[in-house]
Amino acid sequence: PKRRTERLSRRKAILINKAYELAEFCDVDVALIIRNRQTGRYFTYNSVDLASWPPSKEQI
Repeated sequence: PKRRTERLSRRKAILINKAYELAEFCDVDVALIIRNRQTGRYFTYNSVDLASWPPSKEQI
């Protein structure tokens, strides 16, 4: 439904903004993945533009 889509969009924007703030104010690297269970679509956010970030599961 439209209302749910609007809510998801709004909350996603807030979460991305918080991730950005965390990276900027706390001097940390942030990787964020958001996946919509119904559509399977996903969105990613990386605070740094490096091929080595985010680390793989094995590196964590």
